[in-house]
Amino acid sequence: MNDQPLPEILQAEWDADQVRQLFADLSAGAQVEHVQLRTDEADATVDLAQAGAAFSAGAARAIQVRYLFENEMWCDTIMPGDPTTKIIRNRLPDAPPTE
Repeated sequence: MNDQPLPEILQAEWDADQVRQLFADLSAGAQVEHVQLRTDEADATVDLAQAGAAFSAGAARAIQVRYLFENEMWCDTIMPGDPTTKIIRNRLPDAPPTE
């Protein structure tokens, strides 16, 4: 049985400048592990810069960024909208020990 509590989920609505700042902050201060970008044409693994460019160009439909920050693993889901973008953030549970 899994005794770990469910991860806390945080949600916010941000304007485009705040989302662009998030990309800059992640680039400068986090160890980005994985970026998934969904557009009308594709769903692909990209780097953080490509995802940021797609967001700024209005091409992104959803972006998921998994990253390590201050020794904790986080996952941000970015869902662009007009006039605001929904951000869903959760801290990922620690991986179970391997034996």
